[in-house]
Amino acid sequence: MAHRVIWGGHYEAVQRRSVDDFIDLLREFEMKKRKVCSDSQDPIVFKLSLSLLDCHKESGDENIATRIARMNLSEHIKIKKDKLHVSADIVRSWFKEPIDNTVSHIMSILSEPAMKDVGTVLLVGGFGDCQLAQEAIRKAVGSRTVLIPAEAGIAVLQGAVQFGHQPSLVTSRCMKYTYGFAIVSAFKFSKHPLERMRVDSYGDLAIDNIFVSIVEKGMSVEMGKEIKKEKFYLRSKGRDSLDIFESTEQNPQYTTDPSCRLVGTMDLGYAPGETMEENRVNIYFTFGDTELKASVEILKTGEVLTKVIDCL
Repeated sequence: MAHRVIWGGHYEAVQRRSVDDFIDLLREFEMKKRKVCSDSQDPIVFKLSLSLLDCHKESGDENIATRIARMNLSEHIKIKKDKLHVSADIVRSWFKEPIDNTVSHIMSILSEPAMKDVGTVLLVGGFGDCQLAQEAIRKAVGSRTVLIPAEAGIAVLQGAVQFGHQPSLVTSRCMKYTYGFAIVSAFKFSKHPLERMRVDSYGDLAIDNIFVSIVEKGMSVEMGKEIKKEKFYLRSKGRDSLDIFESTEQNPQYTTDPSCRLVGTMDLGYAPGETMEENRVNIYFTFGDTELKASVEILKTGEVLTKVIDCL
């Protein structure tokens, strides 16, 4: 609604005419959104730039006052010289959808089992300065404490700069995805679909693309801590690789599931032996700040292969 009333199709024209006026108007909305709250009664006043008013006049289109009347908003929005007076109810309506979506997302996260002991919610970012958002979030999270730092709008930037200088500040992170790798497993008639059955390079009935989890979505993972996976073997007696996947699901069954995405492949070269026992490997994973280091130890030769995968 705000876009239709104020810009009236002249969004790009104002940008071309005066970047300063354009930025000032956006900043005006940014500042005013922080002041309106659920019990506000007084209209919210926005200063309109001369560039915007000139664009309306020169285009020959209806002016802002006429547009307001045509939209049946004359009782709620009034224009006085270069000021737009908007009722608090109208301004609150602009924020309803984004606030509802934000609250829904927060509550979805807090409902996860890993979040059951969370007692404090930290509210940062530009929207964190909006009193309407603060009120809605406080109401939704109930007895949990909501912390809002001074200048919440730049808290994320400040945190990023501080983290850049002191990476050790973050000791663990909650995983956004489930990470795992693909293996060939022994085929089980009671468990696996027949159409997936095949004979592997060792001559046994097998099934491809089984997803083996390293960490699950929502799990808290300590940065730099090594995760070891034992008792696996190279999938082929020929040339092999380790394929690493991420998934939006908690417990994917196959790496071919729609939720899975290949994030990296490590070339393991040729298998050193002819049997599974001769081709046993240990696999190690270490999560960093934005990356995953995978290492494969080939037990027969003692060789260790390593690859770093960017998880951004």
